[in-house]
Amino acid sequence: LVPYEADYNRLSKYRKIGTWGLWTISACTVILPVLNYFSTNAVAQTIYNVINFLYFLIIIFYYILNIYTETFLYPATARKRRKGFIDNSLGSKFLEKPVEGYYTNDKLSQGPYKMIVNCAENCYFTKSIAKAMIPQIIVKNVLCGLAFLTIAYIGIKDSLVAIPILQILLSTLFFTELVHHINFIEKLEQLFEQFKTFFINKPNEQQLLQEAVLFFLDYETTLAYNKAPLSDAVYERLNEQLSKEWEELKDRYEIYK
Repeated sequence: LVPYEADYNRLSKYRKIGTWGLWTISACTVILPVLNYFSTNAVAQTIYNVINFLYFLIIIFYYILNIYTETFLYPATARKRRKGFIDNSLGSKFLEKPVEGYYTNDKLSQGPYKMIVNCAENCYFTKSIAKAMIPQIIVKNVLCGLAFLTIAYIGIKDSLVAIPILQILLSTLFFTELVHHINFIEKLEQLFEQFKTFFINKPNEQQLLQEAVLFFLDYETTLAYNKAPLSDAVYERLNEQLSKEWEELKDRYEIYK
């Protein structure tokens, strides 16, 4: 349906590999001290050394993969997404193939107004998916935070100075993602309220282009606050429901022309 679908599939695949790599690193953090403690013979010590070496390689692999995915692959894919948005909204030909079947506003003539409607649809879907992800982000951050605090406490339980410092640092590390995610949702909520106000007040033909550019910039800027990628599984689960809700919103606010 979209020319950059393969790019997003590759991005999703690499991010999943990175997630498994991170969990593997976390598991090794627990397993290695236990193995080292029970390495009382040559065989056990050999197993420990092999796992420790693999642990080192996985850390390097995860670091390289994360740098490539988030520094190079994601920006390139997002750029194609923006080009596709402009093509579908304004009729340009930045991509080699047209974006078809992705937006539900094909009845609208191409121009600034369609650009605003497409952007509002993006905002509604992104906001809804991000809200649905809150429980899994809470569970992930709480479990990871508690696990690492427990492991770290066992390792430095005799240090009265290091424990409170470590607790503060790790709590900040694991709960920052949740704070950023809630902030991201709040900004999307505010932006969607602006979309609704625009549709309620009816568009001014002479200001459509300025409004379209401003909405587009505000939405893309808001995306920069998202520190965690949206869940493909949540999108697939909610896609049909959100599409229906979006059609109801279009009728409610008379989003047609």
